[in-house]
Amino acid sequence: MTVLCQWCGAPNPDGRDLCVRCNSRLMVVSGAGGEFSEETLEAEEASLEREKQAFDEHLLERLSGGEDAAKRMHAALVRLDERVADLERGLALLDSGVQALVDLLDRRHVVRETEVMAAWERAATTEMAREELLERLRQRRDAIVSRARSGGGGAASACARAVQSAELALLAGQPARAAEVLAETLRRFPRNPELAGLLGELAFERGDLGAAESSFRQVLRWDADDVEARIYLGTILADTKREAEAVEHLERAVALAPDNFLPHYSLGALHAAAGRGEQARAHLRQALEREELPQAYFLLGMVELDGGRAGAAAAAFERAVALDDEFEDAIYYLGLAYLERRWRRKALECFRRVQEMDPQRLQYQEAVRLVEGDTEGAPPLPAEAEALVREASQASEAGEAERAIAQLQRAARIADHPTILASLALLAAAAGRPRQALAAAHRLLRLGTRGAPVLAAWTALLETMRAAKRFAVVERFGGRLFAEGPGPLERGLAAYELALNELERGGDQARALEFAHASLELIPRELRAYPLAALGRIHTAREEYSDAVDFLEQAAATSSAPAILTQLGLALLEMGDDERAREVLQRARQGTARDLKTDVLTHLARVGWLATREARGRRKG
Repeated sequence: MTVLCQWCGAPNPDGRDLCVRCNSRLMVVSGAGGEFSEETLEAEEASLEREKQAFDEHLLERLSGGEDAAKRMHAALVRLDERVADLERGLALLDSGVQALVDLLDRRHVVRETEVMAAWERAATTEMAREELLERLRQRRDAIVSRARSGGGGAASACARAVQSAELALLAGQPARAAEVLAETLRRFPRNPELAGLLGELAFERGDLGAAESSFRQVLRWDADDVEARIYLGTILADTKREAEAVEHLERAVALAPDNFLPHYSLGALHAAAGRGEQARAHLRQALEREELPQAYFLLGMVELDGGRAGAAAAAFERAVALDDEFEDAIYYLGLAYLERRWRRKALECFRRVQEMDPQRLQYQEAVRLVEGDTEGAPPLPAEAEALVREASQASEAGEAERAIAQLQRAARIADHPTILASLALLAAAAGRPRQALAAAHRLLRLGTRGAPVLAAWTALLETMRAAKRFAVVERFGGRLFAEGPGPLERGLAAYELALNELERGGDQARALEFAHASLELIPRELRAYPLAALGRIHTAREEYSDAVDFLEQAAATSSAPAILTQLGLALLEMGDDERAREVLQRARQGTARDLKTDVLTHLARVGWLATREARGRRKG
């Protein structure tokens, strides 16, 4: 019997395990019907050789085709890269042309640059909101129309036309009209939870919690198992201090969607705010098992730190920072957790990192109090603008910076009032909205008024430029105010800004000390904490920790602002006094609304009141 190799076709004697030609294992036994002749074997070998040659040619052809496709793809990518470069150049030229046009109109006093930029930003914000609403509508269109089909007759086609009208209104840039059409559609075709949910989400985003609550309750009447509606409703109820009902809805959402991140996270946040650490910890850990987000790790770390579990807190904060290395609050509280564990070197690294990221963050909640200060001599506010200012004040007190800014912008469109523009400049600067801050400050300075609002405008202008690292601009404008300011208050604040400007750009520290001492001499007693803190920062940078602690202790005695306490704690750590540093940093952690750092804008209301009192004193004198 002859055994043919399965791989190369060579004949092998019976009984062999490996092929005599290719040394492959023999697996197929063939040829039980007789002996093969030499001619048959040669024919088989020739046939196999031809097949092998054809296969090799086919393989080479495939490889050549793959190389050609790769070359074509490379050429297409090169053309695409060139096209993108052309588009970038075109956009740069277009931007330059628009900027040149705006500058020309501003110089000719046709339209102010700030007005153009404000209108541009409003249009961009509106466009983004319109696009988001359009996307949501398109995602839910089929479900909305399908739900209306159960009404029979022409309900589905009528609903489809209404939804199309809303979509066209959005495409035409009329989101308010689209919302009206959708609300009218819901009235005509009720029992449509998808449409009611969409309206509820839109109301929630614009801050109309009453309308949002009504919409989500309507959704739940029609579909009690709607998880998103229960989460939204639970959040609204928690925000409006109806905790028991909020917990009920969120727990029901957890039962309906146990594998969903959001119900567990919402319940964890609610329990954490109420001080129920064990329950908050359990829900936050379950949320993190489903999805790892830095905010959830941060909240878990806060719960652990408040419960005295510094090790678990440090682990949670470390994970939050690993997921988001710019998460400033997580870095700060990680330093506190390290300090609780007496890991001084790691704590120092965290606090230094925070100072490098944001040396003195603004606390915008206080800035709007300038609106409520004594505005003697200022023109009265129009009734509509006064109502908007009150709403802005309430929003600011509640920590809703965006809503407060929006209300002040609406008020500023009604009247160029110094107090409105000053508050808008302060809030925008504090909330990290430099464009609005600069626009409001420039409008206010062009009014030519005097007093606290103008001082606020200058401070917002310098603070915004310093935060944007526009150090040359701060040097130019701050130097002018320091040299030509109308009074010691203005010159003192300019000196304070110039000292920090010199320090933060890595300039001459001796010059920074001179400005800080000048500010200390000029600035009123109520605001001396700021130049004292600046002196402490400068001495810390010079590694003169004993002097730094002296100045920062004086500053902390005047103002227990978290920023000052944080700087004092850092200086004490550098000096090696870990126990006092831990005590001071704990006090900073327990500061107002846990806002870690404040700045001079925090007390501009006091500046306004002080300036008014000084003016009255001069008149009496």
